[in-house]
Amino acid sequence: METAQKIYPILNDLLDEKFITDKQHEYLSPHYAPINPRYFYLLPKIHKKQSAWPTPLCPPGRPIVADVDTESSRICAYIDFYLKPLSILHPSYIKDTYDFVKKIRNKPVPHDSLLITADVESLYTNMKLDLILKSIYETFLEHPDPYRPDIHLLELLKLTLYYNDFHFDNQFFLQICGIAMGRRYAPSSANIYLKKFDDLATHTPLINPLLYFRFLDDIFGVWPGTVAQLKEYEAHLNTLIPGIKVTFSYNNYTIEFLDTFIYKHTHKNGLTTLQTKVHFKPTDTHQLLHRSSFHPRHTFNSVIKSQFIRFKRISSTYSQYSFTSSILIHSLIARGYNKTLLRQQKLKIWREYKEPPTSRKEQQKYTEIIPIITHFDRHNLRLNQKWASIIRENPIFQKQQKNPISPLRIISAYKKHKNLRNILTKNQFQDPDTPEHLLDTLIILMELTAPPPTD
Repeated sequence: METAQKIYPILNDLLDEKFITDKQHEYLSPHYAPINPRYFYLLPKIHKKQSAWPTPLCPPGRPIVADVDTESSRICAYIDFYLKPLSILHPSYIKDTYDFVKKIRNKPVPHDSLLITADVESLYTNMKLDLILKSIYETFLEHPDPYRPDIHLLELLKLTLYYNDFHFDNQFFLQICGIAMGRRYAPSSANIYLKKFDDLATHTPLINPLLYFRFLDDIFGVWPGTVAQLKEYEAHLNTLIPGIKVTFSYNNYTIEFLDTFIYKHTHKNGLTTLQTKVHFKPTDTHQLLHRSSFHPRHTFNSVIKSQFIRFKRISSTYSQYSFTSSILIHSLIARGYNKTLLRQQKLKIWREYKEPPTSRKEQQKYTEIIPIITHFDRHNLRLNQKWASIIRENPIFQKQQKNPISPLRIISAYKKHKNLRNILTKNQFQDPDTPEHLLDTLIILMELTAPPPTD
């Protein structure tokens, strides 16, 4: 309650200065009735080697402070709305596995270089609160925006960082160091927090990596020096930012990063390049959707297709794609899938699947869509199809459909009729005495008792 009271003046200032609307003010304001306390729990890291466990029967845990429906959960989402676009601007940023593969595959590297990975130890819990605010303030200065309420965002950020209290074992605690994994803006803040670290790590007085990429607290690079020089580089990095410690792993030919194996391949002309293949973690038991479960047929087809597409996008060669696909096929056969269908889908994906567009111009080809939306019933089904055909035959739309840069797609879409189940299964019930609720109920009851429609 005390934290909620501190939020209101800042929101009022945002409203007065026209940064938010009345409706947004109402949404962001903490309402005292449904406020929940944050609570602490651990996610066990069962993939860690048992030798690294704190006790023989207890694996290490990832600390989480759940921030669902608390006094500041919506405030954190509001802060993240502004931080997220700024957190991806640094050159070492990796969006996901596919982005990483595109950035490193076929990159030429020295034959005797080392492939290195590093993990930032306990990043979230070791981030200093004052340095978090300072790094975000400096990012605001570096990327000014007149429509962004910088001062108010920093006030809200400071409030949510220094008042991060949580409940555990019937007691309340206050987090005085680090950022809670559970706060909506935690990943964006961590990315911004380590931006300075990335700059210093790639511009040292020592030998610098030839390639350097980071996905949150995981780092990948190519090291042109010796192992002794890498150790010296590691020691230097551990002095850059208080609390930030990294530990390097290295290999001459292959190394694991995210869900990929990166390896060096020497071509006939003597050029050495980086290539990738799929990496299955030890805890991956391929427990995909069982074929006997009660789902539509297209759901099972989607499971198969998505896995083969993932394998193709990561694998540099067909032999690697085929090897990982055989592991998947063996697992899916045991879960009731048809062996012939799996093999057909495997070959089809390799031959026909194409990478999604990456440039803005290519992406525009898939963004121009006009949906024809009606309710889903016999009458609206025919109406929707007729309506869509009339639009497609219109000369204005026909010209746009043939546009090579951004062609237009006209699709049919449907929505459900409102029914009694929608009222009975709502998360929050309306006041039964309000006229709107009574009217909705009356309309539904009339529809349920009405005679069936005729053609």
